[in-house]
Amino acid sequence: MSKGQNNHDEENVRAEQGDGMNGDKDQENSKEETDSVVNDEEKSGEETVQAKSQDDVKVPEELTMEDIIELKKKAEERDTYLDQLLRTKAEFMNYQKRMVKENESTAQFAVRNLILDFLPELDNFDRAMKLADSSQDFDKFVEGIKLIEEQLFKVLGKYGVEPIETVGKPFDPNLHEAVMEEENNEMPHHTIIDEFQKGFLLKERVIRPSKVKVSRRAMEEEGEKEEDEKSDD
Repeated sequence: MSKGQNNHDEENVRAEQGDGMNGDKDQENSKEETDSVVNDEEKSGEETVQAKSQDDVKVPEELTMEDIIELKKKAEERDTYLDQLLRTKAEFMNYQKRMVKENESTAQFAVRNLILDFLPELDNFDRAMKLADSSQDFDKFVEGIKLIEEQLFKVLGKYGVEPIETVGKPFDPNLHEAVMEEENNEMPHHTIIDEFQKGFLLKERVIRPSKVKVSRRAMEEEGEKEEDEKSDD
């Protein structure tokens, strides 16, 4: 192979190498340009977001003199209402205390009046006892005791206290307490035939039930037993 041909081949190789190097440079330059565009877009996006966030934030407007005066009026109204509330609360608490004292005083005076009404009857008892010591007339003494009893029941009635009716009445567990039963076929079953202790109502409310003895009919008991046996069957 001649030298001229060799030289020619070497020049071709060098030219190809130069073209390759130029291609690589072009690729690098293209990559740099792409990165630059991406960075510019990212910065632009960040600036847009920041601008939007700033637009969303509402900057408070400066208060005018009229606004300040209005706020002062509202603050004064608030203080006035608060003062009224505290005063009302204090007055209500004082009212409650006053009512408690008045109720206690009313109860005390009610007891006082009851005692004053009973004192004359105690005086009558004293006179009856003195009469019993100085006189042998037992009938007069009994008559005097009965009169005192009547006066005592009148005093109780004045305060709404009434005795519970018993003898001859049907037994009522709401009013009576049966302490004894007695077989008696002549009277209706569970009829009160005797009273051991009086019971009393206060304003139609039982304050003490009557202790009584009630009748028991043997025939009624047999009938109840037969009914119980039938119901069991």
